[in-house]
Amino acid sequence: MKYRPEIDGLRAIAVLPVIFSHAGFSVFSGGYVGVDVFFVISGYLITLIIYGELQEERFSIIRFYERRIRRILPALFFVMLACIPFAWQWMMPDEFKDFSRSIVKVNAFISNIYFWKESNYFAPDAQLAPMLHTWSLAVEEQFYVLFPLILMVFKRCSTKVLLIFLSILVLASLGLSEWMSKSFPVANYYLLPSRAWELAVGSILAVSSNYWKVSNGWFAQIVSLLGFFLVMFAIFTFDELTPFPGLWALFPVVGAALIIAFAKPQTVVGKILSWKPIVGIGLISYSAYLWHHPLFAFARIRLQGDVSSEVYFGLSLVSLILAYFTWRFVEKPFRNKEKYTAKQVFVGAIIVSVSLILVAKYWRSKDGFPERLPIEVREMAQWANDENPRKKSCHTKKGRYIKPEKSCVYGNKVSSEFALIGDSHAMGLAHVLSQNLDKEGFGLRELSYTACAPIIGLRRVRKVDDCPKYNKDVQEYLLSHKEIKTIIIFARWVIYLEGKRFNNKEGGVESGESNYGIPIGMDIEQLDSSERIDEIGRLYRATIQNYLNEGKRVVLIYPVPEVGWHVPYYLAKEILFKKLRNEVLSTNYKVFKDRTKNVREQLDKIKDHQNLVRVKPEKVFCNTVIEGRCIAQRGDTPLYLDDDHLNSIGGAMLSKKIIAKLKNKRWLK
Repeated sequence: MKYRPEIDGLRAIAVLPVIFSHAGFSVFSGGYVGVDVFFVISGYLITLIIYGELQEERFSIIRFYERRIRRILPALFFVMLACIPFAWQWMMPDEFKDFSRSIVKVNAFISNIYFWKESNYFAPDAQLAPMLHTWSLAVEEQFYVLFPLILMVFKRCSTKVLLIFLSILVLASLGLSEWMSKSFPVANYYLLPSRAWELAVGSILAVSSNYWKVSNGWFAQIVSLLGFFLVMFAIFTFDELTPFPGLWALFPVVGAALIIAFAKPQTVVGKILSWKPIVGIGLISYSAYLWHHPLFAFARIRLQGDVSSEVYFGLSLVSLILAYFTWRFVEKPFRNKEKYTAKQVFVGAIIVSVSLILVAKYWRSKDGFPERLPIEVREMAQWANDENPRKKSCHTKKGRYIKPEKSCVYGNKVSSEFALIGDSHAMGLAHVLSQNLDKEGFGLRELSYTACAPIIGLRRVRKVDDCPKYNKDVQEYLLSHKEIKTIIIFARWVIYLEGKRFNNKEGGVESGESNYGIPIGMDIEQLDSSERIDEIGRLYRATIQNYLNEGKRVVLIYPVPEVGWHVPYYLAKEILFKKLRNEVLSTNYKVFKDRTKNVREQLDKIKDHQNLVRVKPEKVFCNTVIEGRCIAQRGDTPLYLDDDHLNSIGGAMLSKKIIAKLKNKRWLK
């Protein structure tokens, strides 16, 4: 196979936007499409090799996997081993347990399935997972388990028949991807069936290469420039809200295919991609891809999320430097068949992989080996587990639908005239609030659903679940049960309205995907419009007003201050890294006011009513201990179990406020 420097140049065009996108440079908001470009390149080059060897009657499945091992595993093993000391030193027990689990999945080449089940690519804490980016390697290797066998089956068939089959594969997988982008967006991003078409496009290029040999004239110039434009358009205009892959992925995939097919050395695009510095980056692109995400993840862990653009840029350069040395001293030597025999490669890969799996499983069985950390660090980190003890049995989430009539009642089941509805914030409050109500002789019914605002007519973007159905069932249940007199409504109102994760402007930036709420029936293109905010506010008010109109008492809990930092881990790592402060952990009250301005305005529009009580957590947590600040800690004790959910201590403080309001209204006797 003739070497084409422009393809290495295309690798550079793919990997750099991925790195800069993960570094948070917003201009590269669609940089993740670099992975799609890699898929096309991979499908093209590997099919070119396999198909050519099959045509020449010299293909060996053993040699094929030997090449894959030499290409993929040495650098991957090296990076994983390099990550372990930093994970051991810096990660909290739960973090290290998750890291250990990911090591197992990476070695089994099913990390895409693992991260699909655990989180969204843009989800909270996902960017703290050093091995997150290996999902794409898993997709490729899963494809190459079957694809050589498919080509062997079609060996005796004509090229036309094979192209027809590959075209059907592309259309079927693309159609599935488009459907999944709306129905199962997270699975669509991670799993092979919805990604196979991208690799198959490269395969079609390879199989049909004899048909598209064209001159270096004006046609090649125009089409290669078009391909370059399509890739650049995706890199600079797509973002995390773009339904992806699906039809939108045609931009980078078709663009990459056109570049591969028509960017000849004499074309403008071919000359750009053949420029030696770009080719050099392309040569080390695999190692650069492996290094960049662990560097960023560990920087976020070590610097408590306070990673500046300058640090990210510096780490991006470091990833390229490490990539060069990894390519020079790890990748190249192991590709040398004279230095390492096939037997050594296979045996070595098995030994290292099995060893990593066994060690990681042991660490996981030990709950993340908390003993490696000082006792005071462990005790502080343990507050992250200070959750509602009935969470697993009482809280609805995707895959576990608890019908309202089967919902949990805390305390006095005979006199349970109080119901608490909402999302995970309500779930977190239920246990401690019920203890206060139980002292007054009342029980509490919990009706909560993860990431589901308790509002009729609202859904989440990029989230397909039973939330809208659940809210209707809850409303019907509450209105049909007259013994339930008081409904307490508590949710993370601001996240559905504003969408973006919280930035406390002091280094605490909540990681993860945006979490926009959107009225059912409204187009996703209206996300940034004031119309969406007004319509969500109307839905908020309509749902609450409906309960009031039906004679229910309503306790409306306004937004709890978000923190931006994972509070127990932040405080534990302050101890670990000996970064001690004189004051309790807190955030700026003005930032809270700015963040919640739209929510408060929308909720304030609800007319005062004799059966409506407003509870404002800011009165509990802000301007109390420190003027102009919202506390996340009291003494040596955190008030949150993560960056926005109250723990039992914070919940008790809020519950005290709620009980006082209820007594003031004489709803507790």
